[in-house]
Amino acid sequence: MSCWDQRYLGHDGFPEALSALEVDRFFTPAAGEMAVILQRRTDPNRMAFALQVGFLKMTGRVLNTVEIVPPAILEHLGDKIGCAAPQIASIRALYRRRRTLFDHQAAAQKLVGRSDLSEHAERQLTSYLRREAIGIYDVSALMKQARIWLADHDYVLPREKDLRRLAVRALRHQEQNLFKAVCIAIPAAVREAWPRRLIAATADETVSFLEWVRAAPPRKTVSGLDGQLDKVSFLNDLGAGSLGPSILPTASLEHFNRQVLARRPAAIATIREPRRTIELACFLRLQLMRVTDSGLTLVDHGIAAQWRNARDRALGSQAARLQRFRGLVGDLAILADDEDLNAEGLRNKLRVLVAPFESELNNTQVYAIRQELARSAPDLARLLKAARSMGLQMELNHKLGVAFTTLDQLAAQSATALPMALQNPFGPSWQSLIDQNDREAALRAYLAATTMHLKRALRNRSVSAESSLTHQGPEGRLIPQVLWAREKGRYLRNLSMPQSAEAYVRRLEPQLEAGLATLAMAVEAGDATIDQAGIHLPRRLPAPKDPIVKAARKAITE
Repeated sequence: MSCWDQRYLGHDGFPEALSALEVDRFFTPAAGEMAVILQRRTDPNRMAFALQVGFLKMTGRVLNTVEIVPPAILEHLGDKIGCAAPQIASIRALYRRRRTLFDHQAAAQKLVGRSDLSEHAERQLTSYLRREAIGIYDVSALMKQARIWLADHDYVLPREKDLRRLAVRALRHQEQNLFKAVCIAIPAAVREAWPRRLIAATADETVSFLEWVRAAPPRKTVSGLDGQLDKVSFLNDLGAGSLGPSILPTASLEHFNRQVLARRPAAIATIREPRRTIELACFLRLQLMRVTDSGLTLVDHGIAAQWRNARDRALGSQAARLQRFRGLVGDLAILADDEDLNAEGLRNKLRVLVAPFESELNNTQVYAIRQELARSAPDLARLLKAARSMGLQMELNHKLGVAFTTLDQLAAQSATALPMALQNPFGPSWQSLIDQNDREAALRAYLAATTMHLKRALRNRSVSAESSLTHQGPEGRLIPQVLWAREKGRYLRNLSMPQSAEAYVRRLEPQLEAGLATLAMAVEAGDATIDQAGIHLPRRLPAPKDPIVKAARKAITE
């Protein structure tokens, strides 16, 4: 069913404002419907019956309201049927006999092909709603899906309270499934301790742990990062890291988390099971993901701050370098004025003067910044440790994984220098610093290169974190594989998509052929040209200026 047809499903009466296009869409009888409508003996009966058919197609329900029928609909039906339409009418005015109303409703259902909901169909609808409840936790949204299912399967919509009852049952069933999944993933002792540990006051006794966990970091500094790491450790201690997307879908996290935030911390202990376990599990999982995101953001800011500080130190050392170069220029000027030196002596003195400056040949500004950054190795190591404690994930052959393995091996050996001939995963930009003779400085440079590569990997999403929202891997952003394999057909039907990509492409081929034919006609007419560079359209000439528009613009300005 298209979005156009879904708009008024479930309405008990006429919408307040129907456009002429919508009136034509729903209240224009098809050829077969018109033949049945014209079999009615009188014009009022034909009008009333056509009204029932259009209302059933528009709302999915039979027309049985006391409100006035919109005049636009009456006029449109009068034109289609070929009779004089009343200016104002209602169901009571159109139906003198109650029995005729019931006959028209039954006949309209038969004509449109709609039937009442049977017990077997209700079981099918219940099964469908239970599957939809995996990603929908709002009764109104679930009722909308139920209406669409009923319309797609040619059933007359039942009463709203019956639909609400089925939707609520489906949500309760999904809550039971969530509760069972949480109970399997988290031991009973840990679950039972959730209310007590969240309500308890923090060490400074200013707020509860629940309020502390959901508070934003106070500042974008290392101290703020320490606070986020403490929260990650606390949440993992409560089992939040074990509640992955296969246990708690992302849609459930937001819904049940709002319930926790709407209550005072002291009211948590009064929530009945299984609702309390579900709400607290979703709260803990979502907060872990948000805290992880905040922590990785602070790591990114911390690395950027270290780079800025290194750049400032490098720029500050430019004055000393400039003074050395000035001294070199002065020495060269003295040599140039010494007429007693022969060529060999001049070369020897030049070699002596230039020798201290050979290291400056490759010392660009970026090189100097990287040197200064390597001198901040302790701070960089702290940022790396913080990022890795948040459960980073990457491909097996990722450059950052190679660097982490190397650093872990050196740390296990308590090494303070980088071994020679070590593989450099960072490319030529860091090669000279990693290959330098001072192997302790080379290790610091290796650590700095790893930190900068981590920053880049977090930005381009080549490194992810499972317990994260913005830094999730590709699989974390998709429907879980087990659920996709089981429900793929239903998802495609809900989106009105074909079962294969080939079928979807075939559906686009007529539009593509029509567009290419239009382009060919434009080329033949000289309105477009095609060459190796692409398709070219002639430059449009500016439209002549309208003096009326110019006068109006001047009047508005004044």
